[in-house]
Amino acid sequence: MINFKKIFQLLIHPKITTKKYNKIILLSHMRSRSSVLSHVLGSNDEISGYYEQHLSHNDSLFDLKIKVNLILGGDLSFNHDYLYDKVLHDRFDPNDLQGYKVIVLIRNPEDTLKSIISMKDGGVWQDDPYRAFAYYCQRLYSIMDMVGSIENNIIFVDADDLVDHTTAVLNEITSFLGLKESLSHNYKSFEKTGKPVYGDPSDNIKSGSIIKTEANAKAVVPDELLDIAQYYYERCKSLCVKN
Repeated sequence: MINFKKIFQLLIHPKITTKKYNKIILLSHMRSRSSVLSHVLGSNDEISGYYEQHLSHNDSLFDLKIKVNLILGGDLSFNHDYLYDKVLHDRFDPNDLQGYKVIVLIRNPEDTLKSIISMKDGGVWQDDPYRAFAYYCQRLYSIMDMVGSIENNIIFVDADDLVDHTTAVLNEITSFLGLKESLSHNYKSFEKTGKPVYGDPSDNIKSGSIIKTEANAKAVVPDELLDIAQYYYERCKSLCVKN
């Protein structure tokens, strides 16, 4: 179905429609603190975007679709330099990463799996460590498959370092992206902040600052799953750091 509202937005913003923006992609997985890093990035005046678009990067119209989504949210202007999206699921991944500045963010398996199975209204993931385990390992494998073919334009961030060594990590990302203004641990709230589907729906994301949260201590993940997931985590981290 043709969305005339979106087409109209492109027609009345010709400078934005035709401008070639640089692109940042965050490759990550659920419950990796990707929402808070996305808000930090989106709060920078050079970057437009702070949530998961749920658009295939292989779509020939991807650039136009993300532009109109950001225009409708009042989040994109001609003065921005970067379009930003995060991808947490294989079906939205690009076939290759040429033309992107790539940030890889992963979190240790124990905290990740406990967080996934403890999600409120988590649907198929809730209280199912085996499904969470399968998703986590497959996602890390997909990230390794993508980044293994590129030599540069990638930075690796460990989710624990993001909260434990915030200033150092944000300075590294600032330098990697070549931003004029340093990224800050404080961030803005936006229209979709805290809304399900677009990112973290918990109250933590509404704090406006990077804070350390703990996984649900009551959640149980079998040791044999954690051992295998740890192997994927270490492999992914090793491969990304080499790049």
